[in-house]
Amino acid sequence: MKLYKTTFLFIFLNVFIHLSVNAQVRIKLTGMVRDTTNAGIPGTNVRLISDRDTLSTNTDTNGGYSFSNLKNGTATLLIRGIGYQSYSTVLTLKEGTPDQNVPAVTLKSATLQLNEVIIKGNVVPMRVMKDTVEFNADAYAVHENDKIDDLLKQLPGVEIDKDGNVTSAGKTLTKIRVNGKDFFTGDVKEFISKLPAGTVARLQFIDDYGDKANFTGIKTGEPQKILNVVLKSDRNNGSFGSVTASGGTNKRYGLNANDYIWRDVKQIGFNGSAGNTNTGAGINTNANFGTSYRDKLAEKLIISGNYNYGYNKNESIQESSVETASSRGTLYNKSVNSNSSKNNTHNFDMSLESTDETNYIRGGIRGVIQGTNSISETDSKQTGVTKRDLNTQRMGNQRNPNLNADFSMARKFKKTGSVFSLGIFAGSGLTSNRTDLNNQIKYYDAVTGLPVKDSLLNQLVDERNRTTNVTANLTFTEPLGKKTDTLVKKNLDFSYLFTLNHTNNGLDTKNRDLMGNIQDVDSLSNTYTSSFTKHIIGINYRYETKKFNYVLGINGQPTLLTGSYEGRTDKVYRAGFNVSPIARFNYTLSSKNQFNAFYTGNSVEPNFNQLQPVKDTRNLQNVIVGNPKLKAAFNHLINLNYNHSNPKDGSNLQVGIRGAVTQNQVVSNTVLKDDGLGGYNQETHYLNTNGNYNFGTNYYWSLPFAKRKFTFELVGGVNYNRRISFAEQVKNIGEGININQRTGLRMNRKWIILHTSASYSYNSNVFSIPGFESNKIQTWAFNMDSRVFILKSLILGLNAGKTINKGFSVAATNPFIINGSIEKFFFKNKQLSVKLEGNDFLNQGNNLSRSVVDNTTTDSRTNQITRYFLLSLTWNLQNFGG
Repeated sequence: MKLYKTTFLFIFLNVFIHLSVNAQVRIKLTGMVRDTTNAGIPGTNVRLISDRDTLSTNTDTNGGYSFSNLKNGTATLLIRGIGYQSYSTVLTLKEGTPDQNVPAVTLKSATLQLNEVIIKGNVVPMRVMKDTVEFNADAYAVHENDKIDDLLKQLPGVEIDKDGNVTSAGKTLTKIRVNGKDFFTGDVKEFISKLPAGTVARLQFIDDYGDKANFTGIKTGEPQKILNVVLKSDRNNGSFGSVTASGGTNKRYGLNANDYIWRDVKQIGFNGSAGNTNTGAGINTNANFGTSYRDKLAEKLIISGNYNYGYNKNESIQESSVETASSRGTLYNKSVNSNSSKNNTHNFDMSLESTDETNYIRGGIRGVIQGTNSISETDSKQTGVTKRDLNTQRMGNQRNPNLNADFSMARKFKKTGSVFSLGIFAGSGLTSNRTDLNNQIKYYDAVTGLPVKDSLLNQLVDERNRTTNVTANLTFTEPLGKKTDTLVKKNLDFSYLFTLNHTNNGLDTKNRDLMGNIQDVDSLSNTYTSSFTKHIIGINYRYETKKFNYVLGINGQPTLLTGSYEGRTDKVYRAGFNVSPIARFNYTLSSKNQFNAFYTGNSVEPNFNQLQPVKDTRNLQNVIVGNPKLKAAFNHLINLNYNHSNPKDGSNLQVGIRGAVTQNQVVSNTVLKDDGLGGYNQETHYLNTNGNYNFGTNYYWSLPFAKRKFTFELVGGVNYNRRISFAEQVKNIGEGININQRTGLRMNRKWIILHTSASYSYNSNVFSIPGFESNKIQTWAFNMDSRVFILKSLILGLNAGKTINKGFSVAATNPFIINGSIEKFFFKNKQLSVKLEGNDFLNQGNNLSRSVVDNTTTDSRTNQITRYFLLSLTWNLQNFGG
């Protein structure tokens, strides 16, 4: 309680100290600094020079600046930005006009053109600006036919996996924007492979708190990492698209066509594809079609809409090995699952948005309709504490319609500087899952190990889960201190958040005998209703200067979990209250060094399976039984980050430390019950406990040398987690250690791009239950990825990787994967290309994974066609202008 009292005292002392307002306002000067794409330039130095004094400030994250308490007269406005030409003009400050605005200033790139020869100044490859890390495309090797993903692969700290997902500083990019504005669907994977890299001026990786936060300045929660592409001034609108047809060995084929028309706000896009060349687990056949539209309905009103249809057929074989710790010993379960599924998904959304200097309004609606039909067969053999064989044949039909809507608004009051915002979200979804199960069980004698009984069980299980979610939040910001103070900003934020999650669940189980007669099983059926209500009441104090800003506050979170069961008189009523501080710090030590830290806390309710007190017997090797007495858990999260970047040589160091502690964590309790034949049936129950926490650190260091032709990289991380679970009411403490280290070398030349790396990972899990052996896996990986440019129309590609695995329970080979390609471009504008590629020449690919949940460790491997050759023909269409 001392911490909370201290926090309250600090906040209210600041409130009373800074409530005074200086009423003598002379002249306030405001303005904007933009680049040639009309995007604001943050961090630009702005000076106001008069014969009496010189004032200096830097533009904010939106490119805005202001000077207050000015006298009438003339002054020179001087604006300078790294990588831009300087700008100066003479202003006349008129007496009697308290608020004066300078027309937006557009800075041009620092280039000089003489007789078609462009002379560029020193290129700054990278700079850090509060929530943004920016890379200059001119500092990297960009070839005529490169796409943005080819450029991203050269950037330090940025990685693209085999599925096209992009991470920056370990965080996945969730959205793409162009010139600071929404761009079609915003799908990162889709557009980094379509937009030409030659149109890019800069790439910005932004910690984004949402559109409303960008308008109000109130940043809460953990940000998402997004990519903003700043295009060259003569390439900021146009059209682009392509048509690709491909065919290859192992019946591989593909067809893709897309076309996008972009005229600033007006955007129209179409895309369609069909084929089976994707690299996912199993054998996949898919088809997709999508369209998107965005345009102005009025001067400040924008409408946007998207629709997408996706079809996927998957055929897979998965081999799994599961180990479960128990006070009576260890349960081993090895299984092979053959699955065939078909999935159809419809996605649509539409929104209206209006923004001006003082108002922000947005409303949207989105929906998903998804259906899946599946047939599978699983053969599993359980050994260890008990021995049993199980063959399960399953037919499933699942439907998932979801619909939700949102509305948000914010308003800035010019006279007082106050800000008010409101957000409302409402959603409803239904999950209907019908399953036909045929189980054949073979029991063994516990002493002799000989078969003693066979059992057949045919079940029809119908599960219905309807959810309704409502969220509403209010915030009000009151500025403190002097309005004329442009160097320090102080604000007091009041916030309220209401969340309601209501669930209606039904589980209906029937048995069908050999004659086809169907009988209800009341003991395995139930109708359950639950509601989780959460209120968050908060007060924050925000302090901002050029180099330092922080947020300090406190939240109170009352929660209520209620539930009832059809046919039962007992009710669920769990009230809780949590108090947590709010803390966020950002400190710019210099133009090269930044430090930030934040703490947050939130409540998490138990899910339906954890609450429902009726046995779920769809997996007879592990029957699930919920606990209606569960409480909501509460998570405490803390993050510390340091970033050092040197604009001159492009070197970069990033260090992060994170930690999490959970109160009332919902954990499993594995129970073994006598099956009457000398063996045991495994059941999983749930309860609340404390003692779960994890912490870790990660770092990234890159050092370019030889005029940035080469870059050395060192990446690593260490994580420790402590997990509490129970085995027959006996506490089991699981401790996990993960160590990852990687070193790499990048070479970026006009004729070759090469990336090599060597990595090592170590994963260890130990349990406190006696007799349960610790499990450790180690992986060494050596990789090389290269592209060689021959003349101007021929590209050779080669990537290879050797992986050495040790410690997996399933059979794990040490694959050596070699892929290669050759691509030839035709015609003067290189519109046509022919590409021949070979994947996994040696046919050694595998798909291994490990997961550890509570006291259970699972190793799995899924089949995948990795060796095939593919011939592709692509026609590229693009036309960009200013």
